[in-house]
Amino acid sequence: MSPADQPANLTAGDADDARRRAGRLLRWYPRAWRDRYGPEFTELLIADIAERPRSPRRSLDVARGGIRARLADVGLAGFPLPLPTAGGGAGPLLEQARQRQVSASLGSFSCALGAFLVLASALWSQLLINWQWSALIRTLDQDHGTSPGRRLAQIPADETFLAVFATYSMLALLVLAVLAALPVLVTVAGRIAREREARLIRPAIVLAAALAVLLAGGRHFENNWLGTGGHHALIPSGLAAFIWALTLSVTSYWGHPALFFTLPASERAWMALSPFVLAITVASATALVRRVRLSPRVAAFEACLGLLGCTTMAAFVVCFGVWLTERVGPNPGLRAGISIGSVNATVIALLALALAVAAQAARMAVRGLRRARA
Repeated sequence: MSPADQPANLTAGDADDARRRAGRLLRWYPRAWRDRYGPEFTELLIADIAERPRSPRRSLDVARGGIRARLADVGLAGFPLPLPTAGGGAGPLLEQARQRQVSASLGSFSCALGAFLVLASALWSQLLINWQWSALIRTLDQDHGTSPGRRLAQIPADETFLAVFATYSMLALLVLAVLAALPVLVTVAGRIAREREARLIRPAIVLAAALAVLLAGGRHFENNWLGTGGHHALIPSGLAAFIWALTLSVTSYWGHPALFFTLPASERAWMALSPFVLAITVASATALVRRVRLSPRVAAFEACLGLLGCTTMAAFVVCFGVWLTERVGPNPGLRAGISIGSVNATVIALLALALAVAAQAARMAVRGLRRARA
């Protein structure tokens, strides 16, 4: 803005302050929106600041609009901004915006599903360990006075139902995740091999490295699984132990330093490192889904799997909500002092949040595909 263009009631110092304030407000909006509309919107904000130097309503309006734009940018609301391309008319711009919406929605669903799987695996591991050891009770050996013996008792029907239901819900989610990942990975590999797309190569390398670290760490620490022994496992013990090892960081040990430092140093290091590796895995997978430009057929397949996944996730959350309400508080009978309390309640709340994001993302992906066919 030149001195001749600035509002008449602003001095040079006031104009600079107004521009700084307008720039701060503009940060509510995503980068793509700022790149296209930023200069014009900044001038409007400067003019409004000159008329109303202090206006909470203006700040709230800008924040609300920015949040909507960011939700649209990640495929959770509205419609993403059509970005201009060389030689593109209104039709190509609209088609591009629809493709971006579907890709962004599927990317957000992938992110929500990844977070859900991590947290759900931690809770499911607790439930499985609890179920396996709940049948093991101590008795007195009559032939040797007070020496303790052990025997297996019949497990209550409700505990059996919850354990079986949660286990097969978890397996269903894992199968859906694999079915969703395969077409994306095939498409990514094909694009990299044919077109050498740099924007796909980096997240693909990061994803492969993160998966290698998770595989090595999970295989190493699965030997410490607490479910060995007790009642027979509902799934192969190796798979259950591997999933448990990947989610060691989701634990109440963080709130009890004295107990935490009784663990081996290598296990503590893995508990500190694994959340970052899991986050990198989810972030790189999300980036690939957003950038790969799936075909309409593959995108429709992914959206259908997303709806099925949301149904399974909802059943999973309900199952663990019931389990938590029946067993709030510490359970001293479990090995290693496993407790069911505020940590698990927080995890279930985060699961519900991830489910809400996933459901909205799947709904927006289906809506975008329907608009593309119309």
